[in-house]
Amino acid sequence: MASSDGVHEIGEKKSIEEISAEFEKVQTEYYNSLIVEMREDCETYKKATECHEYAKLLIERLKKFREGFEQYKKNCYEFDSGASCHDAGHMLLQGVKLKDGSVPIEKNVPAAAELFAHACTTTNPRSCVPIARLLQFGKHLEKDYKKAFEYLSIGCHKQNTESCFAKANCYLQGMGVDQDYSKAIPLLEQGCLRGHHRSCHNLGVLYYHGKGVEKDLNKFKLYNEKAQIFRFQKNPFKGNTEQHVSSGPVAH
Repeated sequence: MASSDGVHEIGEKKSIEEISAEFEKVQTEYYNSLIVEMREDCETYKKATECHEYAKLLIERLKKFREGFEQYKKNCYEFDSGASCHDAGHMLLQGVKLKDGSVPIEKNVPAAAELFAHACTTTNPRSCVPIARLLQFGKHLEKDYKKAFEYLSIGCHKQNTESCFAKANCYLQGMGVDQDYSKAIPLLEQGCLRGHHRSCHNLGVLYYHGKGVEKDLNKFKLYNEKAQIFRFQKNPFKGNTEQHVSSGPVAH
């Protein structure tokens, strides 16, 4: 226990609660200092990376969602920070509702789409997948398969594996482009080489059915095994395209 002046005696053990409180205090002081430093760096140097991290700390540490969101938007359009466009877009896609019932960020899918589109065409090809999916589904935006394909082509050209995978699916299904299995093959091969298990899976199914390639059950087995291996490994390629070729006939 602490003495009357709050000072612990030498050799005295602290309780778990006291240790936790001290740790939280030190951590809070550290992050408050860091946030001030990052705000100054952002305002002084106006660099996308510093400004993005500043906005991220506002949201994650201080829970200042509106302030952080506005900083994300500023970073997006003033500094072409694709990461800020992307994160702001996801905040708008679902909205932000707190436990007390307050809503600092209202859901606004069309506005999210604008942010994803800006990110896709500037510095963040990850955003090409969500803007394409919104255009393909047509629930909140006017359905436009051709435009969606164009965004996926941009992302794929910038070496985003999820964009290449989704672009391959457009060729398989004839979405926004003429159906052409042979054009999907190199995109899926590229993805599989990068450890993308869904690309390996779809490639294997195409070899099983002989669609766009000569039927080859050995290659089907090879790519199926790769898909199983990569599926349980940590995958560095993020995105939200979950389309697979079914195990049945590929052709429609």
